[in-house]
Amino acid sequence: MNIKRKKNCKKIFLFFLLAGNLSALAQFNTLWPKEKIKEDVVNEVIEETQSVTPKQTVKIEEDKRYVIDGMMKRQNLALPIDELKINSKFGYRSDPFTGKRTFHRGIDLDADFNYVYSIMPGKVIKSGKNKTLGEFVQVEHGEFMTTYGHLFQRLVRGKEAVEAGQAIGISGSSGRSTGEHLHFQMSHNGKIIDPVPVLIYISYIMQETKKELENAISSFNINK
Repeated sequence: MNIKRKKNCKKIFLFFLLAGNLSALAQFNTLWPKEKIKEDVVNEVIEETQSVTPKQTVKIEEDKRYVIDGMMKRQNLALPIDELKINSKFGYRSDPFTGKRTFHRGIDLDADFNYVYSIMPGKVIKSGKNKTLGEFVQVEHGEFMTTYGHLFQRLVRGKEAVEAGQAIGISGSSGRSTGEHLHFQMSHNGKIIDPVPVLIYISYIMQETKKELENAISSFNINK
């Protein structure tokens, strides 16, 4: 995805934010104040190092990954798969089976038997199988709905509560599929939307949060 497209997607997403359609902060409380993040990082590092004996050398770098991973989970946002590579975009396209122009209701992401994650906290509405999506999971997040299709295996059941970043399936090629990939789609108040601006926003928030955490940990001297 080039820089120009990223900028356009960000503009689209900001429009949704101003219109109140994608108010992630208000609806999901996804961001923590900077002071809260730093305070919790310090507290967790102190708690982790209290059990260290005097003879042991405390190394912040060794604890950094543990702390960051724990804090990232608390932001209540995650990407549907570890690495995002779009194979097929949202919107009209040539159907891979018939060659006819059809509307693609989501995006297809490159996958190789990867864990698939819920992008926000929510409740599993459907966990089943059909001819089109194959093995699939559908999760409700308030006004939003996400669908994860063509799975190899489902890891959650219907009516189950899930958290952001929780593995809900393993990617595959079930259903009407020409090869392994993850079909990911989103709707807002029942209306199908392009998930790319949302994923760009989530990716941006995760990167900024990670920077805040790394800076907070780096500036904390355990030997003081």
